[in-house]
Amino acid sequence: MIKKILCILPVITLLYMAPGTLFAAEGETSGAVQTAVEQIAAEQTAEQQTETEPAAAMAYGPAAEAAAGTEAAAQDGNGSEAQTVESGEEEAAAQPAAYTEEDLYVMAHVLAGECQSCPDQEQLYVGSVVLNRKNHPSFPNTVKGVVFQKGQYSCTRDGNYYREPTERNWANARTLLENGSVLPANVIWQSGGRQGKGVYVKTRWHYYCY
Repeated sequence: MIKKILCILPVITLLYMAPGTLFAAEGETSGAVQTAVEQIAAEQTAEQQTETEPAAAMAYGPAAEAAAGTEAAAQDGNGSEAQTVESGEEEAAAQPAAYTEEDLYVMAHVLAGECQSCPDQEQLYVGSVVLNRKNHPSFPNTVKGVVFQKGQYSCTRDGNYYREPTERNWANARTLLENGSVLPANVIWQSGGRQGKGVYVKTRWHYYCY
């Protein structure tokens, strides 16, 4: 910048000393000086911008690219996750019921045979023992196998199993098969007296033991 000012000064000096311009109006001389100064300032600003732009690109370019890459990856990840969730929901919805019509029939009839007129809670307890036995290694692994295991449920011997189930018997049977046992898994005995190692709960009708 100093070199440019030194180059302009002779021109300014000639404006005062050159023949025909020695008595130039003061306003014209001031205007020339102002123009020269503005030109120098404009060139200096342009140089500063030229020097700054590469540094800015180096400072922010890679960061911006990295941020863009991260955002794109996040979008891809979210999209994949959303697709996975939707796919999982479809698979769950497409799965068949966890029980068969035979399971429902047998469960409703054992409730009718063992506790037909009892409150819902008692019916759920009776059915829960059936389910706990079904899942226990010491008993058959089907609802029908548990109920008809020799010497276990008296209703299969005295004929009460073949009673017509009530609406509550059917409803409680569905609840059990759809939602599972309401008793701890180790409660596998239901009878009129104590059995097993201990009593989990005693009701007006039965002992439920583990």
